[in-house]
Amino acid sequence: MSRKNIITFLRKHTEALIYAFCWLMIFVIPFVMMYLRTRNNTDDPFQWDELTRVWTAEGAFLAIFIIHNCFIAPLIIYKNRRKLYFGLVTIIVVAFGIYQFNARPPRPHHFHKDRKEMVDGSQPRPLPPPGRHHRPFFVDQVDFVSVIILVLMFGMNLSVKLLFKQNENEKKLQRLMNENLNQQLEYLKFQINPHFFMNTLNNIHALVDIEPEEAKESIIELSNLMRYVLYDGNRPLTSLRKECDFIDNYIELMRLRYSDKVDIKTDRDDNLPDALIAPLITITYVENAFKHGVSYQHRSFIHITTHVDDGRLLFTCENSKHKESTEEHGGVGLANTRKRLDLIYGNDYTLDINDREDTYFVRLDIPLRFAADEPKG
Repeated sequence: MSRKNIITFLRKHTEALIYAFCWLMIFVIPFVMMYLRTRNNTDDPFQWDELTRVWTAEGAFLAIFIIHNCFIAPLIIYKNRRKLYFGLVTIIVVAFGIYQFNARPPRPHHFHKDRKEMVDGSQPRPLPPPGRHHRPFFVDQVDFVSVIILVLMFGMNLSVKLLFKQNENEKKLQRLMNENLNQQLEYLKFQINPHFFMNTLNNIHALVDIEPEEAKESIIELSNLMRYVLYDGNRPLTSLRKECDFIDNYIELMRLRYSDKVDIKTDRDDNLPDALIAPLITITYVENAFKHGVSYQHRSFIHITTHVDDGRLLFTCENSKHKESTEEHGGVGLANTRKRLDLIYGNDYTLDINDREDTYFVRLDIPLRFAADEPKG
C-alpha cells in the first residue's frame, strides 16, 4: 500500500481508529497493573480469574458501546430522531442497571447462634436473632457508579461523533463554496471575453476603411489575442509575462486606430519574475481607458504602468476624461472585474479608483503567486 493510500485510509477511518485505540488501552491497562503488582510482590500470584472478571465487565461496556455507536447514535446525528434516541438510551441504561443489580452476588448471611455479647464488660446478653441482609431497594454504590460510567460513555461517544460530523459538514461546505467560486469565475469570464472581442472587432472595423493593410495586420494580431483569451484565459492562473505581453499587444493594436493626438505611454519592468497571475484581470481597465478616455476633438492621453515590488503587482492606468464620455464610465466589465478580484484574492488586494473631473485613475495592487509555491500534482 502506497503512502498516499495509507494517508487516505487514515483520514477516512480516523474516528474508528480513535475508538479502537481507546478500547485497546482500556483492556490493556488492567493487565499491566496486574503484572506490575505481581512483579513487585512475588508472594502475590498473577490472578487470571480476577483479570477475566475485569475483562468480562469491560466487554459488556464494549458491546453496549458498539450498539450505541453503530445503530443508536446515528439516529440523532444523521436523522435527528431525538425522541427515539433518548428512548432507546433510557431503555439501555435502565436494563443495564437492573442487570447490575441482579447479577452481583448477594451479601453473605450472618448467623449468631449461641453467641453472646458482653454488656458493660460483665453481663452477657444474647445477640439479636439472626436475620438476612438484603440488597438496597434501588442500587448500591458500585451499581450506581457503573450506570454513571455508562451514561458518560454515551455522552463521550456522542460528542466525538458530533465533532466528526461538524468537521465533515465544514468540508462539504468548503467544497460547495469552491464549486460555487469556480462557477462564478467562469460566468464572469464568459461575460468579459465577448465584451473584449466586441470592442476589438469594432476597432478593426474602423481600420478597414481607413488603413486596409493595417487592418489585415490587426486581424493577425487579433488572432494572437484570441488564442491567449481562449487558452490562457480559461486557466486559473497564467504567466505574468504572457499577461503583460497580451496587454502590450492590445495597446499596439489600439495605436493603429488613433492619431498622434492621443498620448499613449506604457511603462513596465524589463525583467519580470517567473510569477503567476489571474488572467485577464487588468484588460478591462485598459479597454475602459481607450473606450472612454479618447476624444477626436481634444487631446487625450492614456498612461499605463506595470511594476512588481515585493511579490506584488502594482498596476496603474490613468486616462483623460471628456464630457461626452462621462456618463458612459463603468459598465458590466468593471463591475465583473471587481467581483473576480473579490472571489480570487479576497481581502488581499487593493483597488483604488479616482474618478476626477477630467481624469480617471486606477491603481491595482494584487499578490503574485510563484510556481514553486503551487501544489504539485
